[in-house]
Amino acid sequence: MEKIDFSQELKIITEAEVVVVGGGPSGFIAAIAAARNGAKTVLIEKYGFLGGMATAGLVGPISKFKLHGQTIVGGIPFEFVKKMADKKAANLDLENGSVPFDAEMYKYTAMQMVDDAKVQMLFHSRVVNCISDKTNEFRISHIVISGPSGLYAVKCKYLIDCTGTGDVVSQTKLHCQLRENAESLQPMSLMFRLGGVKQDFLQVLASKEKTRYSNAPLREILQKQVDKGNLKLFGGPWAFHGSTLRDGEVTVNATRCGGNPIDVNDITKAEKLLHNETMVIVEAFKEFPAFKDAYLIETAVQVGVREALTIEGLYTVDQDDIINPKDFPDTVAKGGHPMDMHLPSSSGQKVTFLDIPYNIPFRSLVPKNSVNLLVAGNLASATKEAFSTIRVQAQCMALGQAAGTAAALGCSQKLSACEINGEKIREILAQQGAIV
Repeated sequence: MEKIDFSQELKIITEAEVVVVGGGPSGFIAAIAAARNGAKTVLIEKYGFLGGMATAGLVGPISKFKLHGQTIVGGIPFEFVKKMADKKAANLDLENGSVPFDAEMYKYTAMQMVDDAKVQMLFHSRVVNCISDKTNEFRISHIVISGPSGLYAVKCKYLIDCTGTGDVVSQTKLHCQLRENAESLQPMSLMFRLGGVKQDFLQVLASKEKTRYSNAPLREILQKQVDKGNLKLFGGPWAFHGSTLRDGEVTVNATRCGGNPIDVNDITKAEKLLHNETMVIVEAFKEFPAFKDAYLIETAVQVGVREALTIEGLYTVDQDDIINPKDFPDTVAKGGHPMDMHLPSSSGQKVTFLDIPYNIPFRSLVPKNSVNLLVAGNLASATKEAFSTIRVQAQCMALGQAAGTAAALGCSQKLSACEINGEKIREILAQQGAIV
C-alpha cells in the first residue's frame, strides 16, 4: 500500500482533566461519573447526540439490570433509566431485568444529565490520533480530533476510550487487537423500526410479563428467503419493544453480516448489504398477520457492531469467571446477561443462561503499561465467551461509571492508571449507589 507523510500545526481548542471519547452507554455515564467526582471533563462524540448503539444503532432493550429478580446494576445507570421511566420513556417492570425505552428520550435524558454534570460536550468530532508525552510513550498528552472545522487538538490528563471500536487505544503504543480473526467475529446487524404492527397477533416485550419473542413463525418466513437466495443470513428474528414503546411499533433485530467492523471496506459492504436485506425482510414479514400492514419507519443510523477490538488488560475476564463467579477485591460491576454468541456464518447463535450474577474487576479496564488511559464498555479485557455477556448496555454503563470514577481519582491523586487502587474504586462506587 502506498503511503504519504502528513504533518500539521494544530490549535488546542480545550483541555480537561478527563477526556471521554464516545458518548454511548459507557461513555456518557463515564463522563458524568468523572465530573461528579470533581474532574473537569470533556466528552467527545462523533454524532450530534448521545446514546451510541442504543440511539444511533436502535439497540434495545437495555440488558440487564436484574437477574432472577435480584438488582445487579445501580448507581448512575439506574438513575438514568429511572429518569426515563419517570417520563414514561422506559419500562422498569419487566421480570427479565431488561429495560425497553424510547430512543429519542434516551438521547434527551442522557444529554440533560451530562449537561447537569457540567461536562463540556464536543459533537461531530472523532479522534484520529494521539500524541504521547515526550518523556513517556505510554502517557497521552493530547488527542487529535477531526471536526467540522478540520483537525484540532484537546489536551488531557486522563483519557477514557468508550468508543467500542478502540478509536483511541488503537492510536497509542498500548496493545490492542481484534478479539478473533475477522471471519470469526460476531456479526454486525442493522436494526430497524416498524409501524402498523397489529399487536393482537404479536406478543411484544411491552408488559410486566417475561420476554416474548415473535420468533419461530418469522424464522420460517425468513428461511424461505434464504432458500430463494434473497437473503444471505438472518438472526433471530426478534421483534419487540426494544428502542420503542409505542403501540403498533416494534424494533426488529433480524439482519446479519460478518466482517471486520474497523475495516472501512468491510463496514461499507455491511451497510450496503444490510440496508438492502432490510427491505427484503420487511416485505417478507407481511406474510405474518401481525405485519400485514406494517411499514418501515426507520433504519438505524449505522450498523450495530457486536465485537471488535479488545485491550490486553491487567486482568482478562474469562468464561470460568462468568460461570463460577469470583468475589474480586476490585469488583466494579456485576452482570447477568446470558453468554450470547451470534454466529457470523450461519443464522444461529450459542446461548448459555446464567443462574447467578458474575463480577467484573477494575483491572479489566486498565491496559497493561497504561499511564493515563482507561477503557470501558466493549473494550474491556475479556475472552470471547466472557465478552459475549459483558458487551450489553447495562454492564457497559456500570463499567463507564467505574472508569469515570477511577479517572477522576487518578487525576486528583496524581496516580497512573496502573497505580489506581481498584478496591478504593469499589468502595467509592458503593458509597455512590453502585452495586459492587
